Amino acid sequence: MLAGNGRGEMIGKARLGRIQYLNVLPIYYALENVFGENGFHLVTDTPAGLNARLRRGELDLSAISAMEYARWPGEYFLLPDLSISSQGPVGSVILFSRAPVAALEGQPVAVSTASASGAALLRVLMAELFQTQPDYQTTPLTPEVIRRCSGLLAIGDEALRLKMAGKWPYELDLGAAWQELTGLPFVFGVWAVRRDFARSRPEAAAALHRLLRRSRDWGLQALPRLSRLAAASSQMSPEQMLAYFSQLEFSLGPEQEKGLRAFFQYLEKLGELASAPELAYFSK
Repeated sequence: MLAGNGRGEMIGKARLGRIQYLNVLPIYYALENVFGENGFHLVTDTPAGLNARLRRGELDLSAISAMEYARWPGEYFLLPDLSISSQGPVGSVILFSRAPVAALEGQPVAVSTASASGAALLRVLMAELFQTQPDYQTTPLTPEVIRRCSGLLAIGDEALRLKMAGKWPYELDLGAAWQELTGLPFVFGVWAVRRDFARSRPEAAAALHRLLRRSRDWGLQALPRLSRLAAASSQMSPEQMLAYFSQLEFSLGPEQEKGLRAFFQYLEKLGELASAPELAYFSK
């Protein structure tokens, strides 16, 4: 996608990443369909795909998994006031299982290759909240995998579809389980800019940050309209979609920061990270 006007020229063909799930519609809809002042390339992919693209330098600024920032903090600056998070149930990061969580010890649990933060959070919750160690298998969630596994972690639109199908007897919403463990919000996704881009083109990075926040603010005021649009391409009703959007948070304030830091500390405790990173923000 490319367009141009005064602000578009400032942004000047920057490469912006967009998660391919419905959960970011409130942030991207106005940016794509209302404002008409782009000037950037928009690349859509799964969270894991965007993580890899930003890390390789194929994108300049993107939504990424919180886990990606934790692994490579020296590569990125966080964009202030933007996240995908929840205070309690998230609705689209769910462990589906054929038995209660306690019965999953040593059992095969498929983990979607599209996930990074959700996969890491599942390991934290199994260890810290349930004292259970499944046999994690990171794999695409093909019909064969779904048939043979005792449980599976699905994220995004895939999780919404499985939840609507109602074929799994047990469901664990990872946002709700995290709140039970910590009392804090969980930050699944953040927006980050590559440090080299932020340093070489700070004006473009700042303009994109402003545009994303403006689009987010527009989207939050238009949730009923966006819910109707999203429902048309899903199995959910507009009312269900509105309830889903309403339980998501798209800011990154003090409580979300506490949640991020707690997550990183748990990952360090479990040996998933050498050390919990500091939160480094972009500022122009």
